[in-house]
Amino acid sequence: MKLKKIISCALALSATLGCVGTFTACETARPKVMMTVSFEGETYELEYELYRKVAPATVKHFLYLADNGYYDGLCVHNYSDSRMYTGAYKYDASVSDVDGGLVYQKYYDIVKEYGDFPFTVYQTSSKNDALYTLYGEFADNEFKVENGAKKESFGSLSMFYTEKEEDASVYIEHPEAGGSKNRSYKYNSTTSQFFISLTSSEKTNKGYCTFATLDEDSVDELKDLQSAIEAYLAEDEDNSKKVAVKVDEDEVYLGEDYSNLETYTVLSSPIVIKEVKVKKF
Repeated sequence: MKLKKIISCALALSATLGCVGTFTACETARPKVMMTVSFEGETYELEYELYRKVAPATVKHFLYLADNGYYDGLCVHNYSDSRMYTGAYKYDASVSDVDGGLVYQKYYDIVKEYGDFPFTVYQTSSKNDALYTLYGEFADNEFKVENGAKKESFGSLSMFYTEKEEDASVYIEHPEAGGSKNRSYKYNSTTSQFFISLTSSEKTNKGYCTFATLDEDSVDELKDLQSAIEAYLAEDEDNSKKVAVKVDEDEVYLGEDYSNLETYTVLSSPIVIKEVKVKKF
């Protein structure tokens, strides 16, 4: 019996050590992240459960960026009653008269330095020219979820892409995609942006991938943040303003200029994503 216990302990220790320092060795079906948000001097802790079996490429992409600290310090760059958009800008009060204080983070320049990027989108079937964008795991992109796609709900996270005036075809590398050169670049152009849903009811979204839901214990935290934002906006109509921002200027991989103007609602006091920490892979 003692020998069996020793062997069992040794195997358990070996398995534990095998997980240390690896990104994929100990992947779970439902990873967890903690998002720390600050607004007006208050901090809010939002814990999320991600669904790897529902959206494997999206979850891997998001965890990769989060684990490398990409999202830390970014702000909510567009606020509405139903969604908070983030994942692309920092806020700098010293340039608030320019683009509402939004300072774009050079996505491609940053992620190229990380190494071991989880590629899913390529320009051609040769796969020698990988893009740094994400395969869109949603119905409009011909992606079918066998286990049931997640609906957009209060606090849920969905990956976001901006509309493209022109489009092109790309090659997808994904088990469920079937590898096709005829997929739309628009639907597979996601980089780092995502939105937090503030809608009170669940709804199916065929054009964006919802990949994470808010833990029940964090619901009140998000409601408190939402109430604080609403109170701030009610104080003074000048506490927010609409700005026209040129986006996607660094998308040059397909030889096209995809830059276009987007109108954002920016708060004078920024909502900052202080940290997105991976608690479980």
